[in-house]
Amino acid sequence: MSSLNLKGLARFALVAGLSLGLSACFRPLYGPTASGESLQTTLASIDVPELTWPEDDARFGHFLRSELIYELNGSGQQVPKRYALRLSFRDSLTTPIVDSESGRALAATLNGTLTYRLTSLDGSTVITQGTATGSASYDRFEQRFATVRAARNAEIRLAKLLAEQVKTRLAATLAART
Repeated sequence: MSSLNLKGLARFALVAGLSLGLSACFRPLYGPTASGESLQTTLASIDVPELTWPEDDARFGHFLRSELIYELNGSGQQVPKRYALRLSFRDSLTTPIVDSESGRALAATLNGTLTYRLTSLDGSTVITQGTATGSASYDRFEQRFATVRAARNAEIRLAKLLAEQVKTRLAATLAART
C-alpha cells in the first residue's frame, strides 16, 4: 500500500516540478506588455481612421469601425495615438438553401474577409498585418422587411466577429513587442 502512495506522490511531485518550471514561459495576454505599459493602454493608442467604403459596403464599414473602436478602447478615454490601423474588406453572399417550388432562397450566408495592417502613426513602419475571416448566416423570409433586418443583423454579427479576431491578434503582437 505504501509503495502505491510513494508512486503517486512521486508523480505529483514530478508534475508539480515541471509545471513550476514551465510557468515562467507563459505570460497572460492582457497583463503588462514587455515594456511594462498596460496592454489596454497600448490597444487604446491604435487609431482606426474613417474610411471611404464602396457604396455596397458603407453600412458594414460603419459597423466594423465602431466595433473596432469599442474593442480597442472600450473606455472611451482619449489616449495619444501611436499606431494606425489600415483596413480593406471583401464580402460574398451565398444561398445554400433554395426552395424548389418557388426558386427563392430560404437562407443566406454572409462571408467576409478583412485584411488589416497595423503601422506606426506616420505609416513608415509596419508592425503587423494579417487577414481575419468570418461568416454569419440568416434566414430569408417572404416579408421583405424581415429579410432586410435579418441581413443587417448578420452584418453586425460579422463585424463583431471580425473586430474580436483583429483585437486578439493585435493584442498578441503588441503584448510581445512593446
